[in-house]
Amino acid sequence: MGRLGAIDLAVVGAYLAATFLLGVRAARKPGSDSQDFLLAGRSLTLPAFVATIVATWYGGVLGVGEYSYVHGLSNWLVLGAPYYVGALLFAVLFAEKARMRADATLPDVLYETYGRVAGRLGAVTVLALSLPAAYLLMLGVLLRRATGMTQPVAIVASTLFCLLYIGARGFRSVVQTKGLQFLLMYGGFILLLPFAVARLGGFHALAARLPPSALSPLGGQRPDT
Repeated sequence: MGRLGAIDLAVVGAYLAATFLLGVRAARKPGSDSQDFLLAGRSLTLPAFVATIVATWYGGVLGVGEYSYVHGLSNWLVLGAPYYVGALLFAVLFAEKARMRADATLPDVLYETYGRVAGRLGAVTVLALSLPAAYLLMLGVLLRRATGMTQPVAIVASTLFCLLYIGARGFRSVVQTKGLQFLLMYGGFILLLPFAVARLGGFHALAARLPPSALSPLGGQRPDT
């Protein structure tokens, strides 16, 4: 894959500039506290919550594209359904209780309920699960392929960029930038779909090009695999 052309780089640059400006807009006021930085003051509205979760979840999908390519629609059953079932159960059983607590993190809950050792173990576990190393690597690979810079430099540049705009307002920066990503994601889908249908045909044309297993619920796999 070669470097991007001038127009392509301008589009990418415009997106990065918009992300940075949204992230640092109205930087934290001097009187803000950890609740504001970590939880946006617990003032997140439902539309902002949905846009943030959707953009975050669909942006953290290591290997999902490959799985969909190999196993087709079974991706919805294997990787999609468990997430939505879990989200529904959390919303029904735990969301209200979690909102009523003053804790900011799961390690806080473990610390208050089971003591310091459990809290520290929970903190280490959450840290291991949420480390963004893989995503910074992916971002660095994209930046390297777009600009031609070396891989280490691209990863460092990507990391510094993310730290700059997230550090300005914390979770508020994340929410604002995810809103932009949400619009671009679905705007891209809406823009691409009619061209794809016109070029390749509708569902029947797509089904004729795919192996039968790609359209089966299990994707050619057995339940025990």
